[in-house]
Amino acid sequence: MKEGHGRTILKWLIPLICAIIVIAIMLLKFSVDIRKDAVNAVEREIEEVAEKYALRITNELQSILVSGKTAAQVISQQPSKKTDIVQQLLEALVNQTQVYEAVYCNEKGVFVNQDGESVNFGEDIYEEATMPLSEAEYIYLPDDGVLGIPAILIAVPVPDEKGNLLLFYPIKRIKDLINIDKEFGQTAFAVMVDKDGNIFSDEETGSSFLKSGNIWADIDRKSQNAGTQAKVAMQNSSTSSVELVVDGEEKTLAFTPIGIKDWNLVIGIDQSYVNINQNRMWRQFLLMTLQILSVVIVFFLFFVVVNAIGKKRNAENSKTLQEKADTDLLTGLNNKLATERLIKEYIRDYPDSLAMMFVLDIDNFKKINDTQGHTFGDEVLRTLGKRIGVNFRVTDIIGRTGGDEFTIFLKDLKTDSNTLKESRKLVHFFKDFQVGEYVKYSATASIGAAVFPTDGSDFESLYKAADQALYKAKKRGKNQLAFYDDRDRRE
Repeated sequence: MKEGHGRTILKWLIPLICAIIVIAIMLLKFSVDIRKDAVNAVEREIEEVAEKYALRITNELQSILVSGKTAAQVISQQPSKKTDIVQQLLEALVNQTQVYEAVYCNEKGVFVNQDGESVNFGEDIYEEATMPLSEAEYIYLPDDGVLGIPAILIAVPVPDEKGNLLLFYPIKRIKDLINIDKEFGQTAFAVMVDKDGNIFSDEETGSSFLKSGNIWADIDRKSQNAGTQAKVAMQNSSTSSVELVVDGEEKTLAFTPIGIKDWNLVIGIDQSYVNINQNRMWRQFLLMTLQILSVVIVFFLFFVVVNAIGKKRNAENSKTLQEKADTDLLTGLNNKLATERLIKEYIRDYPDSLAMMFVLDIDNFKKINDTQGHTFGDEVLRTLGKRIGVNFRVTDIIGRTGGDEFTIFLKDLKTDSNTLKESRKLVHFFKDFQVGEYVKYSATASIGAAVFPTDGSDFESLYKAADQALYKAKKRGKNQLAFYDDRDRRE
């Protein structure tokens, strides 16, 4: 006995140990995968922030361009002497957009700003400003030639070759659009660059990455490969992120195109900040995984315990499921398949016994559904299913075999006289059968009866005989019972 018990324990212990080993290996591998997922998730989060701010910059620059085009259109329609209207338009551009200087360069190369003053530019800017333009252009100026600050020049051609409209947008405005400190801490930075990584500087470096004016210029040797791949991605106008080192300063750089020329927004975040968030996310993932694995292990142990005592319950459950499969959901009686199977089993096992089959239909059931509603029709069937069994033995077979059709099979009636006795009980039942909680409705039925084995020695022939008797009852006026052999008429 003890030896058998030991074998049973060993039977489950070995698979349990194997399962724990497999789970441990999976956990180790999954931990590595989760760390990678955490890294990717944090990087993607940073990239999404970069995309959000890039869109903000793009929207503002394009809004200025739209305003500039509108002003240029109005200027083109003014006589050359109407300088006051031009000045008003320039003032409106400065007051209502983020440009700090608005200059009109007429077809003669004369520059006038929003204050009505003449403006003198250096040779480089002069060439840019007086060049005939077929469409608007964005130009980065390390020195704007006005205040000596870096700016983006938005040059808008005035229609009919009447010169150019020059709008100066300060690079330092980008810092106002981006709450980089609030997002990623004091050591983070955000700058605009061209496709080669040249920085649109506002002379506030603060990071080794910005000191030389090019984001890729001073990358440490160990970061060269990653930097090269990132540079290619930037030139292909892709959003991406990369971990780089410059003079011992480690940062994750996220870059994304702003949709204007080949310019990009680059966000640099201290690597310690990134690592903290990656570890936090990794711990969350890992904790969730451990919880899931713990549930799996507990479930496995529970399964082992349940399996040891479950064979008997499985048999009981199978029986319960079979009963459910055999049950008509509306009435709680046997369904058609179960009724037929049970009757066939009885006929097979007791071919010489005396039995009787009733097949009944609710009279005028379609009218009940049409006038009282389908819900009330269901209530008629449900109530009939609950009450009809009281008149017969628990061993008899009662089932719902159609929409409003019921089949009753009475086993082992002993004597032929019992057939009429049982039929009277059924007739009497329908005389008192009423449905409804407040308004009582008297539902009647037409019933056909056939005797086994006299009227049929198998299920098919017996059912056919009872069905023909049911037809007789309906033909006689419904609300009555008729036998296949008319014994109810020979009393």
